[in-house]
Amino acid sequence: MPDVTIVGGGGAANLCCEVLGRAGFSVTRAFELEPADNTPVVIGEVHGAFLIARQALEAGRHVLLASSQALSTERLALLLEERSRSQALFVWSERHYHPAYRFVSGLVEADATWKPRFLRQQALSRQPPGGPLFTQLVLESIGLACRFAGAPPERAWARSIESPRRNSADLLTLGIDFPAVEATLQLGFGEALDRRETLIAAEGRRAFIDELDQTTPIRLIDEEAGDLAATGARWLACPAPRPDELARQQCIAFLEATLDARAAEAEAALWQRAVDVLRAADRSLALQGASVPLEDARGPSRPRLRLIGGRAFRPVPPTAA
Repeated sequence: MPDVTIVGGGGAANLCCEVLGRAGFSVTRAFELEPADNTPVVIGEVHGAFLIARQALEAGRHVLLASSQALSTERLALLLEERSRSQALFVWSERHYHPAYRFVSGLVEADATWKPRFLRQQALSRQPPGGPLFTQLVLESIGLACRFAGAPPERAWARSIESPRRNSADLLTLGIDFPAVEATLQLGFGEALDRRETLIAAEGRRAFIDELDQTTPIRLIDEEAGDLAATGARWLACPAPRPDELARQQCIAFLEATLDARAAEAEAALWQRAVDVLRAADRSLALQGASVPLEDARGPSRPRLRLIGGRAFRPVPPTAA
C-alpha cells in the first residue's frame, strides 16, 4: 500500500513525487482515484481536477491541491465546506514557505515586540489577468496577510483598474482590517516585470521582504537603535529558495496535518479567511470601493460563470478574481 497518491502531473506534482521519494515514502502516480485507496492524495494538473478533489474529500481522504486550474474562489469555497474537521485540505503555495517569511514569522512568535501593526504588500506579475494564476496570486497574497495578522479579518475594501478588453482587473488595490493589523495589498497583472515585496511594520521595528532577491531577501530596521543609516538597518542573507526545498516544506506540513486535526483545521481556516476577503473585495468593487464587513460576504455567492447547454455565460461584471 502506498503512503501517498499523486494524481496528474505538472511541476508541483512532479516536485512532490521527487521529494517524497527521496524521503523514503512510497508514492504511486495515477490519473484517477482508486475506490479502495484511502491514502493522502496530491492533485496536480489533470482533467477534472476539481471533481477529483471533491471525490477525494467525500471519501474521507486528505487533499493537497496542486492544480491551478482547479483553483477559483467558488471551487475552493465548496471544497472547504465539504471537508470534515479532521481532514487536511492544503493549497499549493510556494510563497507561504519562502525562508524569508518563515524567518520573520519566527521573530513574531518569539518576540512580542515584532507583533505587526501594519502590513503592505506589492505583487506584480507579467502574467495576463483573468486566468487561474490571477486567482492563485490574489489568494496567496491574502493568505500571507492573514498568517501574519493571526486573527480573523473584520473588514475589507477594494479598488481596481479594469481592462475592458480582458474583462478583468489589471491593477487591484485591496485593504484588509484585522483587529490589530491594517494590511494593504497591491496586485498588478500584465506588468513589465515581476515583483514580490512585503513590508511588515511593528512598533519601532520593520521587516522588509523581497521574495525575488536570491541573496539578501530580508532587511530588518530597528528604529530604537538610533541612526538608521548606521546600526538600525540590517540586511540578512539566506540560501536561495530551491523549488525542491519549498516543495519539501509543503509536503511535510501536509503530511503532519493528516495526523494533527488542529493543524488541519488551522490551514483550512486560513484559506477560508482568504476566500471571505476575496468575496468581500468583490462586493466592495460593486459598491465603488466601500468598506465591507466580512460577515456580509460569507453567504452564498452568485457564480461568475454559468454553463447553459454547454456554453459559458458571464452573468456578473468583472470582479477581483
